[in-house]
Amino acid sequence: MRYKSVDEINNFSFRDCELIEFEVNPEGIKLQVEALIVLPDNSQNSNFTESYAGTTEIRLVGGSITSAVKDGYKYYNADDVLIKEVPDTPLTDTEIISVLKNIKSAYLYKVEKNSNSYTLSIEFSDEDDYNTALDSYTLKIQADKDIVEWDIYMNRVQNNY
Repeated sequence: MRYKSVDEINNFSFRDCELIEFEVNPEGIKLQVEALIVLPDNSQNSNFTESYAGTTEIRLVGGSITSAVKDGYKYYNADDVLIKEVPDTPLTDTEIISVLKNIKSAYLYKVEKNSNSYTLSIEFSDEDDYNTALDSYTLKIQADKDIVEWDIYMNRVQNNY
């Protein structure tokens, strides 16, 4: 049985979500992800608890990227003194393409929907040091609707934090 959730992107948690694929095509935007959490309020969740979906396809039908920003940051020392501040940097079309080419294994840690506007928060990490965050990006996407499909539930989420 294949599960299909339409226009319920806010009924998922992306806190553990890893991107496998990000494709822009004439029909819109397609993402393939691992470790997506289906929330209890999702119409397709008969478990009524937070559960991991297997490999999941997310389609933003009619979707197009309207803006992309490399997120800025503030760096403080142990005494809470600001050492360095880097502002948000808007990306050009060429830079967006470059980021999307290297997106495999990035983390899609947040997706928010407001009307037909989606905000995706993506973070890359150092493969050798999983405690070190590298670059993060915010993508704004306009789309007609979202469709999320997966084949199986993996297991219940253990909330040990």
